[in-house]
Amino acid sequence: MELSTQIRTFLLIVTTGIVLGILFDTYRVLRRRFRPPWLVTSLTDLLYCLLASAIAFTALLAGNWGELRFYVYIALLVGIIAYYRLVSQYVMKFIMALLLLITKLCHLTKLAVAFTIIKPVVFVTRTALWPFRFIGRKYSAWYKRRRPPPPEEIPPL
Repeated sequence: MELSTQIRTFLLIVTTGIVLGILFDTYRVLRRRFRPPWLVTSLTDLLYCLLASAIAFTALLAGNWGELRFYVYIALLVGIIAYYRLVSQYVMKFIMALLLLITKLCHLTKLAVAFTIIKPVVFVTRTALWPFRFIGRKYSAWYKRRRPPPPEEIPPL
């Protein structure tokens, strides 16, 4: 294998390590935010491991046709360690801010839907049903005045 291919593969695997670090930080932020039960945590841990393996394998296939050499492990560790030492805290803050922004946008969307669709429909429905409710109240009051008194207790046989 040529030196240029090895350098290209090394840089690709370092980049893969950085991507895996970003993915893991995203997972950590989401898990801290939603605090899932232990079973869901175990399943998502397994899902992360499978996804990380698939990403690493795909990068390895793209870089050097799947040849697994010692420098590949070194490159992956260099990428992960460089990511965690240099930018992990900033990426986590960015992900938390992005999650907060998404939460606020969802809340605003919910309010917009409530005030543009749900509130007018409720108003129109109540307005349309108001005469029936009025008639129902009058009928109920009339029935309460006209109904026969409750029967006396029937003695047991």
